[in-house]
Amino acid sequence: MFIKNKRLYEITLYPYRSLNKLGFFILMFVLAFISFVAGIIFMLKGAWPVFGFFGLDVLLVYIFFKINFKSGKKKEVIILTKNKLIIKIYNSEKTFKIFKLDSSWLKINLIKLKNHTSKLQISSKNKSIIIGSFLRYHEKIDVIYSLEKALKKYHFNYAKVNVSN
Repeated sequence: MFIKNKRLYEITLYPYRSLNKLGFFILMFVLAFISFVAGIIFMLKGAWPVFGFFGLDVLLVYIFFKINFKSGKKKEVIILTKNKLIIKIYNSEKTFKIFKLDSSWLKINLIKLKNHTSKLQISSKNKSIIIGSFLRYHEKIDVIYSLEKALKKYHFNYAKVNVSN
C-alpha cells in the first residue's frame, strides 16, 4: 500500500473561550432574573418604560455572546508531511482556506508589535501566511516550539525560526 502524504505532525489551534455553555446559561438566567425584578420595581413606581429597556439589555447581551460563540468555532490545523506544510483554516466547521507550503524551506517569524499584539508568520519560498491571530503571545511561542521540535525530529534542515521582541 502506497501512502502519498503521511502526516508526520499535526496541531490544531482553537481560540480561547472563558465561558462555556453552562456558564452562559447561568449568566443569562441571573441577568434576566435581576432585570425582571428591577423592571417590576420600576413599573410599580410608575416608570413603566424602564421595564422594556431592561429586557433590551438582556437581549443585547444574549446577541453579543452568540456572536462571540460563533467566532469561537474557528480553528486552524497545521499538518506537516514529508514534502508539504499544510495549513487548513476552518470557519464554523467548514474549510475556509487551504495553504500548502514547501516544508524544506520553512521560515517561522513571531513579530511582536508596538500595540501589545503579535503576528505568527510562516513562509516558504514565495508564500507567506499569518496563523493563530486569535492566540495570545505565549501560546504562539508554544506553537513555534512545538513546530520547531517536529521539524528537527524529521530532519528538515532549512527551517529557520525567528522570535523578535
